[in-house]
Amino acid sequence: MSNLSRRSAVFLSAIIFSLVLINLAFAEMSCVDLKYGNPNYHEKMDELAKRAGLPDSYWSRYHESVVSALCSGDTKEVNNLIDNGYVKAIEVQGIAKVLGKTYKTKQRSETGKRYGYSKEKFMEMGACSACADNITQYYTKKPGSPCGKLAKQALEGNPDAIRKLVAYPDYCVWKY
Repeated sequence: MSNLSRRSAVFLSAIIFSLVLINLAFAEMSCVDLKYGNPNYHEKMDELAKRAGLPDSYWSRYHESVVSALCSGDTKEVNNLIDNGYVKAIEVQGIAKVLGKTYKTKQRSETGKRYGYSKEKFMEMGACSACADNITQYYTKKPGSPCGKLAKQALEGNPDAIRKLVAYPDYCVWKY
């Protein structure tokens, strides 16, 4: 091997080694890092939130569900979380990128959009978050039920229906 070939080989090896080191420095997080119960779990989720560009670097239990679903390959669950308005598609894209996962965003369904909109409206009326979620389940999935009908009247602006709905009647407790 000539001196020029040796120098080229050494130079090329140095470049490859440098690229490997740079890639290690910017390595994505792994699913193992973010498995619930692992040491430093919360610190790792904080780091994920920053790297993924989540608003205010804040993560919620829904982001945890996204991580779990992406890591297990359950794209149907990820789609449901987006469709029901628990997380935004852009947040999922950021999380997937940090995890080194490929995820193609699916458009929200009309039911999903209605779910997110109505839940927000029920909360604005004064229903607690969990109550609004239960009411929304009836409104979107069982609109002919007593709770579904009451919810529709409340969304139409009926003040008596709003008062009853915010009082959270027993027939609006969703059976999960």
